[in-house]
Amino acid sequence: MAFMDVLLRRYPGRFAWFSLRGEAKPEHNPWQVAYASSPLPKNISRLPGLLRFLNYRVFPYLQAHRATKFAREQGCQVVLADLAFETVIVGRLAAKRLGVPLLVNVHDDPVERLRLKKLPKTFLRWYERQFEKTLRAAQRVGVISDYMGEAYQQRYGVQTTTLYIGVEAEKCLAPRCPDPSGDCVIITLGSQNSSQNWVLLIAAVKQLNSWTGRQKFRILHIGDLSNDLPRSAEVEVTSWLPEEGFLRQLERADICFLNSSFDSYNAEVGRLSFPLKVHSYILAQRPILALGPEDSAVVRFVRDHQAGTVCTQSELAGDRFAGARDDGRYGSDLASVIQSLSTDSAQCVSALAGLARLRETFNRELFFETFESFIVDVADHSKIGVMS
Repeated sequence: MAFMDVLLRRYPGRFAWFSLRGEAKPEHNPWQVAYASSPLPKNISRLPGLLRFLNYRVFPYLQAHRATKFAREQGCQVVLADLAFETVIVGRLAAKRLGVPLLVNVHDDPVERLRLKKLPKTFLRWYERQFEKTLRAAQRVGVISDYMGEAYQQRYGVQTTTLYIGVEAEKCLAPRCPDPSGDCVIITLGSQNSSQNWVLLIAAVKQLNSWTGRQKFRILHIGDLSNDLPRSAEVEVTSWLPEEGFLRQLERADICFLNSSFDSYNAEVGRLSFPLKVHSYILAQRPILALGPEDSAVVRFVRDHQAGTVCTQSELAGDRFAGARDDGRYGSDLASVIQSLSTDSAQCVSALAGLARLRETFNRELFFETFESFIVDVADHSKIGVMS
């Protein structure tokens, strides 16, 4: 919702919002935009196959009918569909019935999201055909990153525009390298998509502290941490914080941690997904450490923009499998990478230069300019019906 929050604050009165989920509570609609919803019926069947059939092949036609009626009432002349789950189908149907241009935006690949739910392959093949049909029907395709856009161009033959909300440059913190003689705080944000990588990070920090003979290195996690993930004395966890408190904690960071799972089952997710926490790390102006496969989006991002250092399979010769080593050295390979980033001033200065460039290229005003060019030839000053 961060994407639409930014747009609604910038363009009040430009959008009408149709949700396929539930009724928006007042606190979730502070912009007071025109709103309607058509959530799927609940508890209609305990048979998974029948439920999928109804949710994806029957109810979308009803939802599209309601969306079309709402859009006409609001005078919408463009449909902007945030593609996820049923929206892939409903957005295309509504735009076709209205006879208006369809714009789409993708934050997380919807096919991969369903694949991770381990749904039947026949259903997934059908759903991907629907997704491709919607992408090809759209006059504009927005994606979360250049890496997703590259994959979609190769896979579906569509041209894309990267729409990433970016940072407000004036809010960026003063850049800083870790103090080699002081403590070093490694910051993590939000959900951790790999328990293996989380365990490895803790092991690496323990190794670093054993080498220094004191608790020099710590992990600061901002947000909720799953109960399934281990905690240790090296980990400090805060809840989600309001902006002032968040920036105060972000100021403590010396290194920002990104990661992508090494599990082959999650490989495609790692290639296509691009976490919004990147925005916060650019805001922090601290060197970034990306842990993950060579072709994961986060590793490619840090390398492409020279914003820090990466740790991939080749750097993890002895650390590749969590729990595989119990000789007291597990985490040493990642620890060496962290130690280098925290003590090598030339490496850090290079990373800060890359982050300074990102502050300019991934900034909020550029995002608005890109969004305006994304819609100008299609929507001009027309009212836009948003579907999510």
